[in-house]
Amino acid sequence: MIKTHALGIYPRSTGLIEATRKNDKKLSQLFQMEKKKLIREQQKSKLSYVCDPLLDWDDMFRPFSNMKNVSLGALNRFFETNTFYRKLVINGELDDSSRIVKSHLALSLLPKNKEIAVSMPDPYTFADLNENNYYKNHTEYLFAIAEMLKREAKALAGAKVGLIQLHAPSIAYNADKVDIGVIKDAVERIKNGLKTKVYLHLYFGDISRIFSKLLDIKIDGLSIDLSCNNLNSLVDYKVDKGLCLGIVNAMNTKMEDVKATAKILSNALDKMSPREAYISTTCDLQFLPYEFAVKKLSRLGAIGRNVQFD
Repeated sequence: MIKTHALGIYPRSTGLIEATRKNDKKLSQLFQMEKKKLIREQQKSKLSYVCDPLLDWDDMFRPFSNMKNVSLGALNRFFETNTFYRKLVINGELDDSSRIVKSHLALSLLPKNKEIAVSMPDPYTFADLNENNYYKNHTEYLFAIAEMLKREAKALAGAKVGLIQLHAPSIAYNADKVDIGVIKDAVERIKNGLKTKVYLHLYFGDISRIFSKLLDIKIDGLSIDLSCNNLNSLVDYKVDKGLCLGIVNAMNTKMEDVKATAKILSNALDKMSPREAYISTTCDLQFLPYEFAVKKLSRLGAIGRNVQFD
């Protein structure tokens, strides 16, 4: 059976954008109301996992600015998108985190009868896109981040989160330059001893040349952005773990054909034989206009119901 989810930051509605610009006194309530709407859309689309739409996250790193020894730096463009993130500056030991992500989630809004999924940055992307002013070298810096994220993952597992997806755009974007051995060590530190499923979501780049090495990482599964990867270059690999195929393009308003897409995915999954299979969006829905993001959720659910996988 195929499972579906759409994780990450969702786009804000026109009304919510206007309210944030005006710094509306009821902004916190408005965020909650808008989150409820998008959670209902996930349910309406019959997605297997539901998630907090993270409308109040300015970027994937911002909650971590609440840690001691971390300050906010300059605005930077987020890869080749029209969005920006605020770089974090690490000025000391990353030793006080354990519930940063959990405390910035509206878990109480999520339905009790659905599985919950949460996304957070992977260690490499966190290290790559932020500034180290404390650790002696990059490896020490990377492993400190991994240990910090491990504590975060434990807190999420304690909150009965069923799936933690590590968002790893920097790995995919820099696929020709990354040290997979070091990344493997860092990511495995997060999963080690954790019963909750951990997936590594690779987007914004072609990972076909390093796919075989990524398969060696001891986590529950890999997630691949198919807008940047030709599925034909991957189907000959037997996948001895879970596999998530990011097929619904979250950077393009064009709607995927349900039947044709489901057939392609069914054939690919039959050849690759993963232990379990998911389909998802290629990346966070925040890059789409609100109305199209909602349509993409519905399309994702429809494709999932038409994919054949046992």
